[in-house]
Amino acid sequence: MGKIKKLLVTITVIMLTTTGCWNYSEINDKRIIAGSAVDFDKKNEMLQLTVELVKPILSGEKSEMGSETYESAGDNMFNAIRNVISKTGKKIFWSHAKVLILSEDIINQEDKFLSVIDFIKRDAETRDDIMLLVSKEKTASEILKTDANIQNIISFHLEDMLQNHGSISKYRAVPLWKFVDELAAEGISPTLPAIQVSTYNNRDLSQIFGTAVFKGTKIVGWLSGSETKAFLFVIDELEGGTIVIEEKNLIKKPIRIAFEIFKSKTKIKPLYKDDKLIMRIDIKTVVNINEIDGDIDFMDEKNLELIQKNGENTIKNMVESVIKKVQKEYKSDIFGFGATLSREKPDLWKELKPDWDNIFSKLDVEVNSELEIRGSALRSKTIKVGD
Repeated sequence: MGKIKKLLVTITVIMLTTTGCWNYSEINDKRIIAGSAVDFDKKNEMLQLTVELVKPILSGEKSEMGSETYESAGDNMFNAIRNVISKTGKKIFWSHAKVLILSEDIINQEDKFLSVIDFIKRDAETRDDIMLLVSKEKTASEILKTDANIQNIISFHLEDMLQNHGSISKYRAVPLWKFVDELAAEGISPTLPAIQVSTYNNRDLSQIFGTAVFKGTKIVGWLSGSETKAFLFVIDELEGGTIVIEEKNLIKKPIRIAFEIFKSKTKIKPLYKDDKLIMRIDIKTVVNINEIDGDIDFMDEKNLELIQKNGENTIKNMVESVIKKVQKEYKSDIFGFGATLSREKPDLWKELKPDWDNIFSKLDVEVNSELEIRGSALRSKTIKVGD
């Protein structure tokens, strides 16, 4: 019995002395941040920080969540954050921050830009999966001042759009950890989704569309929404969306056919023969015929073969076009061809790495596209209108 009592006393002491957190603080002592934007004041050479804070709103007997924005300046990110306290009266809590929006001006200041990324990556409160975006507007703060579309909190709405990027495939969701990894890795250049302000029904709304192409820490160009979809094909990150083809060989007038993408798989293989490097890209895509503006019988195998071939050529042309554009105009290996070569043929990579920028811009690429049509949305023929 004595041994049992001693054991209970020991357990009780351990529970009382080891529970709790060393840095525990009351949530009422802090303001919760939903998202932030960073700009650069060229005149004063200061960071301009805009934060969106969660704000409870009482509406009758109901309590809803809204937001309010605060701005501050500092010579670095740490001081800018600390200077917000003079306006909020409380420290801001970063653990629930969903997005960090960067202006082109801050990105163009390499030291300042890297200090921002380093601070967010190093800070204990900030999550590694906070999403990064680049503003195509004059400032990044403009994005946090637009009208929320569905949610009352703009940053949370942006997070929803980024989480559902696979349904659209016209932008790439990039968390902090992925950007940092690609920035530091050899044989690949990073990208970030682009965001801008668009007007809809007399409201200014935030729209994520397209891609910012980096070379090192600099933005060297942009991809449109359709070019981003082709880019996602190459890097094997396409999760959904649509592909539209124009078929001219089935009936007298050209018709447009929309495919819904179920899944897509891409494999990249470096081939080296006779002192010549070729990147072979094999893409296999599974689709459903989702929409058509003509009268076609899908039960006819010849018709399906023509449509399938057209779809394969459309994907092939999209991919070849975006690769050629990035090679010639931006000379930035956002596709990770160098990283693939490093994994597959490390000895050859060591030999080619010093001159990879030049090699990449002239690299031969072989694209093979295979399309599998699973169905036609439960109908074998298009709808006809009676006389």
